[in-house]
Amino acid sequence: MSLVMMSNNILRFCPGLNLDLIKSTLQDSYRQLCSKDWNRLKLTRQTYTTAIYSTGTVSIAADGTVTGSGTTFTSAMVGRHMSVYYDDAFFEIQTYLSPTSIILKDWAGEVVSGEAYTIFKIIYTIDPSFKLVWNVIHQIPLKKKSQSYFNSVDPGRTSTSSSPTAWALAGLSPTGAVQIEIYPVPTDVVPLRVYGKMGFSTLADGDSPRLPEDLIEAYSLITCYRLKDLKEPGQGWAEKIVIQNELYGSLLADLNEEDYQLGEHSDRVKDTMGEVGYPTDDNFALSHDVD
Repeated sequence: MSLVMMSNNILRFCPGLNLDLIKSTLQDSYRQLCSKDWNRLKLTRQTYTTAIYSTGTVSIAADGTVTGSGTTFTSAMVGRHMSVYYDDAFFEIQTYLSPTSIILKDWAGEVVSGEAYTIFKIIYTIDPSFKLVWNVIHQIPLKKKSQSYFNSVDPGRTSTSSSPTAWALAGLSPTGAVQIEIYPVPTDVVPLRVYGKMGFSTLADGDSPRLPEDLIEAYSLITCYRLKDLKEPGQGWAEKIVIQNELYGSLLADLNEEDYQLGEHSDRVKDTMGEVGYPTDDNFALSHDVD
């Protein structure tokens, strides 16, 4: 059911209210309800690390232009990082020019020649449905740290591993999606399972909410009845508020119980990490299909 449909439903109970005001009330109610700890808003997604690349050698001009020898750079490397020349720094790849040429962001200005290097990915953008990320698993839960901690123990991100052990929140992408850093630098492609929660997103007229529409309508009606009571005191709206509070409380209790059961039996959903198309050489992927 879309925002427009919910608005029209409420308008039938509260004739005369401005439709834009009703929509705003629905948005506010939806935002408040989304702040509750609903199992139905919890998310689980898979993402994959990226293998490091270090074929050939590079020379770097003062402006950060990298010329490779024996390299096969790709456009997919933009946004990844290069560790080269310095032991305590790494640089973001800003531009792809060709299989033998890229440009580094904020290069330090040194001119270097014939250097070994490593291109790696540590920042991963999570499914945009996530508002919060609270756990990342590869075989076992990774320890949650901070990027400041990683900067203090390994400023150049020289530590690498085929099995990452820690993660940290890394801000938001340019499109507003949550980003995380994985540590140590992954050497191989391995599956990561990310746990978190959906957030509130403003509904367009044709959008459907992620929570039950009847709950949002029931909560919004309380506010709409109050608005009607302010405009038309003594017309029975106060009594409707009392009745609506009871109806909303009863509906909320039922949906809370339903949501609790959803959380209790979430393990009945088939785990897809062992499905065809996922890495089959990883113990976690092979052992987590639940009937």
